[in-house]
Amino acid sequence: MISCRVVLQIVVTVLAVFTLSCIVSAETVYDIQCASYTSRKNAVQLVQRLRELGLPWYTITMRNSTRFILDLNITSSDLKSFIKKYPEFADAFLAEDYWNLPRPQPETIDPLPPRERFIAVMAPYMQQQYKKGYYNRKNLSMSREKAEMHTSFIYDASTYYGLDPFLLFAVGNFETYFRNMYGDLDRLKFSCPDPAQGIFQILKSTCHHIYLDMKQKNLPHTPTEPPINFLRLPKTQAYFAAHYLHSLLHQQFNNRYMALLAYNSSHMRNYDYARLVMRLYQRAIDHYLETSSQLRAEASRPALPRNSHSLMATQIQFLQ
Repeated sequence: MISCRVVLQIVVTVLAVFTLSCIVSAETVYDIQCASYTSRKNAVQLVQRLRELGLPWYTITMRNSTRFILDLNITSSDLKSFIKKYPEFADAFLAEDYWNLPRPQPETIDPLPPRERFIAVMAPYMQQQYKKGYYNRKNLSMSREKAEMHTSFIYDASTYYGLDPFLLFAVGNFETYFRNMYGDLDRLKFSCPDPAQGIFQILKSTCHHIYLDMKQKNLPHTPTEPPINFLRLPKTQAYFAAHYLHSLLHQQFNNRYMALLAYNSSHMRNYDYARLVMRLYQRAIDHYLETSSQLRAEASRPALPRNSHSLMATQIQFLQ
């Protein structure tokens, strides 16, 4: 018969092992700060090198510099192994795990599809998204003509600025499900209302800054005056959104996630925003690839002769 002392020792041992396993599993996870630059030239060179190495990164902007953080999710004991593998980052050190970038990274389509194919495939998809959108409480439909118009504006504005049209498409998809509306209506309670406007939900104040920047650069699609009623200008909405997103991508060294964070807010970082937009981006890509594949399969099928229908009817009558 086992004595009480032996039983107590077994219980203590089991609890000790369990506690130790919990401590190990709960070990703090870190990212790595690999550099901090005040010079944009040095930062661009670093970004190029990080892409060559395939290391995921994000930035934290300080007052006079930009911190580059590698999203590696490592423990403190892994830092030496990292430096041994990448000796060029010998001065790297552990940093707080601010953000976990989505993995795997969404794929892109290269080269971009031609304009006609993009509109033909994505306009019906826009109609689907509009109808099931959160703000479409009455389950209204978007006409094919309007969907093709908005899709063409998105494609033209994106290609003018060298953007991926699927990314701009995803921003409009997430912001309003392509509904042309006012947002952030709580802002109207303030003495200086600054509501978000249109499909891409750009603040009125941001619109004014975009207009001034366009005018200074003498861009061909710059309105003659600052837009007053943005909702009546769907083409201008697309070009303003593309201009703003292009500017943010430049500021964020073409890091799509960081640019989307800045698009959502320049003060507060809503990390879910970037993830959700990129999720819709991936769905748009998947839809395009799947639909294009179906269209190619249909196009490759041999065409029936002109009299095939009458011939089939004759065969059916014969069989009867």
